[in-house]
Amino acid sequence: MSYLVSVLYIVAFAMFIYGLMGLTGPKTAVRGNYIAAAGMAVAVIAVLIDIRETDNWIWIVAGLAVGVVLGVPPALRTKMTAMPQLVALFNGVGGGTVALIAWAEFLDSDGFTTLAEEPTVPVVVGSLFAAIVGSVSFWGSLVAFAKLQELLNKNLERRLVGAAKAFQLANIVLALAAIALAVYIGLRADPAGAPTSAVWIVGLLLVAGLMGLFVVLPIGGADMPVVISLLNALTGLSAAA
Repeated sequence: MSYLVSVLYIVAFAMFIYGLMGLTGPKTAVRGNYIAAAGMAVAVIAVLIDIRETDNWIWIVAGLAVGVVLGVPPALRTKMTAMPQLVALFNGVGGGTVALIAWAEFLDSDGFTTLAEEPTVPVVVGSLFAAIVGSVSFWGSLVAFAKLQELLNKNLERRLVGAAKAFQLANIVLALAAIALAVYIGLRADPAGAPTSAVWIVGLLLVAGLMGLFVVLPIGGADMPVVISLLNALTGLSAAA
């Protein structure tokens, strides 16, 4: 059965790549979306087969149902002119999901201290990277959505753009703080040591979240498509990690 799961994952990856290729032009975009969506369905099936012995089927089914309810109506009702902000919102949800997975992995392994039988260093580094980048992507995407949807006051937005240098300085401080927290958590991930308090991973997520807000807030609305492209890439990197 593990071979079947591996094959399904490979098929899903191939469909994702082929679907993205279709998004390069308007004539193939619809087909590309369908192919990528089918690839995601294959990936979900692979996961369900892989965890077929779990006792958490109620939560899994509930999560799938909530995802359908929250995802389908906006996609059907959103006009093409508002598609960029919908993409920003969906991308932000992906980044937030990755950050929550990293948090859950931290809690499930008692601060990464129960990974004696796993390749500890790659798991810890990947999880901490995902926590930081996923949180940055989530909060940054929310700001991008708000700007594209024109939810921010124009005067406020002009003031934010004018304070770009202050935001840059704040982001340097936040980036150093995030790195320091990640290093501290990583060094404490010793199977022979005491579990690290969950306060530290929450602090890391909050610092990264502030950085996501401060990165996007001073950028003008006309540059949001570029920002969304960058945030999409960050979400992909965090998910891969």
